[in-house]
Amino acid sequence: MTSSRQLATLAAILLVQLSEGFLAGLYDTLVEQFFGKATVESTEDVLFSHEAGELHCEDRELRHPCVAELRNFIEDRNSTEAEALALECVRGVLASSEDFWVLKNMTHLLLDLDTTQHVFDKGTRDNEFIATGVDFARKLMEHPECLMDFDKKSELECRCVPLYGKISTLKLKNAGKLEEAKEMFDKVSTMSWEGEQRSYAAGEAVPWDDFFHTPQIWVRGLRSMQVWPRETWKDLPICSVLEDNFGIIQEETARAMADDAAAGFEDAYRFLYDKGEWNRVLLYHKREFTEECHRVFPKTCELMKKWLPSKPGLPWTSDQQEQVMVIKMKPGTDVELHSGPANNILNIHLGISGLEGAKLVVANKTYNWEEGKVIAWDGSYDHSINCHECKETRVIMMVRYMHPDMAEHHYKGNKRTHFEDVPEHLQ
Repeated sequence: MTSSRQLATLAAILLVQLSEGFLAGLYDTLVEQFFGKATVESTEDVLFSHEAGELHCEDRELRHPCVAELRNFIEDRNSTEAEALALECVRGVLASSEDFWVLKNMTHLLLDLDTTQHVFDKGTRDNEFIATGVDFARKLMEHPECLMDFDKKSELECRCVPLYGKISTLKLKNAGKLEEAKEMFDKVSTMSWEGEQRSYAAGEAVPWDDFFHTPQIWVRGLRSMQVWPRETWKDLPICSVLEDNFGIIQEETARAMADDAAAGFEDAYRFLYDKGEWNRVLLYHKREFTEECHRVFPKTCELMKKWLPSKPGLPWTSDQQEQVMVIKMKPGTDVELHSGPANNILNIHLGISGLEGAKLVVANKTYNWEEGKVIAWDGSYDHSINCHECKETRVIMMVRYMHPDMAEHHYKGNKRTHFEDVPEHLQ
């Protein structure tokens, strides 16, 4: 009698080999009929699971072929045979599959987009698994279902091509492959689109304006500045608010640092760094002031309530649109090059303590924090942070702030942003 494991293996093989028509969906039908969803997720077609706390994207699974080969490699990274077999399997899938979800999930898997820990880029960002993951992304971006996002989704939603174009260019930059990254940037930023609902001339489909400025959501008509100089702060009143009230923020932060566990500090973006420690406590998120804000930072909390949200009534494009958090980073931590989701979100940093030796790099330019002083910068530009030369734990406050140029006309013709529906009177 055929075993459950044999049937699951057969289903996975069929998925890889069959690329079009109704047979491409046979994989899901077989596994659900014979095993049920829960069993499949935990054994045959997932390498990482929510149950084991290995994934940070709660709204999606990570189902894919080549599980056995990849697991053997991960369990024995020193085995050249295991590595060769894993690469042979994933490259075979790359060559044969035209299934949208296989391409998408293999991109996410090999580029470590969903896992809470570094797996395939552990130790080095330049290896064959990352390179193959980028090749999956290239194929994904040419898939009709990916391209149809230009018709199906508004400009204020996260579309497939700019998302994976951004991810791929960042992965290539972190691997030191700048020429390949530039080729990817040029290809995506000069795209055109002729669809049933929308048409874009060359360079308009994904209107990135700089090699270091590639967010997945682009709001047209906003000022682009890597760092906002002090003379522009009349449009960013939160900057002066932070500096003028530094004493209160410093005092409450020091009290929180004395018992960081009780204060609610947690891992901050663990997938962006390999070694070190980078923690945060959220004070304001998704238009709500947190329990930690009221309990640990009561005076700061009352202060922020006067200024956030900065533009009541305007929809947010991301759950990161406006946030307040205190972030601490231990010496030796190195956060890789990354960027924010949309060009309508600014990062306002207030230096608090342990700032000597800490570096912020925005669009290839290095900046340093100063105690009680603000750096206002655009998080949709490429940036990295490191504490290689820190002598103690670096502590800052960050306020994510809606771009001051955002206005009602930016929502015209859009029913939805990536984060929420647009009210009818703004559409």
